[in-house]
Amino acid sequence: MSSRVLRPEDGVVAGPIVWRSAGGPTAAVLSESRSSEQEAEAHNQGLAAGEAAAMQKMDPVLNGLRAIIAELASARKRVRAAAEDDAVKLAIAIARRILYRELSTDPDAILGLVKAAFGKLNARETHRLRVSPSDAAAIQEHRAKLQLPPALEIASDGSLSPGSAIFETSRGELDASFDTQLSEIDRGLTDVMKRRK
Repeated sequence: MSSRVLRPEDGVVAGPIVWRSAGGPTAAVLSESRSSEQEAEAHNQGLAAGEAAAMQKMDPVLNGLRAIIAELASARKRVRAAAEDDAVKLAIAIARRILYRELSTDPDAILGLVKAAFGKLNARETHRLRVSPSDAAAIQEHRAKLQLPPALEIASDGSLSPGSAIFETSRGELDASFDTQLSEIDRGLTDVMKRRK
């Protein structure tokens, strides 16, 4: 390495030389590094505080949304159950209208009902069949076709509506009326829906 001596008359100005220590960065570099770390830490703390404040403000909104979602889920079940109930009631009402129209246009419609109900009974225990006055004539006329025993009394009961058939037996009564059967169907469907809920 060569060196040269500079004199003031040469017009060259020499500045101070800062020497690094052999053990690592200078104090200025260390100070700058610590300052950057502190800034980063302050920045991270500021972010964390901002996130916490935002979450604190969002908590009521999120809880409200959760409540709305839960309410909508339960409302769906309630609406479905109500719709099922209404559908069953409508189906029963339609069936009732169809049966009554059939009874009013075809007086022999009661015959199938009587035959099916009598088939479930013990003929020796059955002693009377009560029907509406309008149905009594048709049943008397078709007694042989229905295979009703001669000892079975067919009674015209003015308190019964067309489509009613009540068998009196030694064990009690069997109400095979259209209304009774439709009510049983309605009750059965309602029970099934209640169990599904």
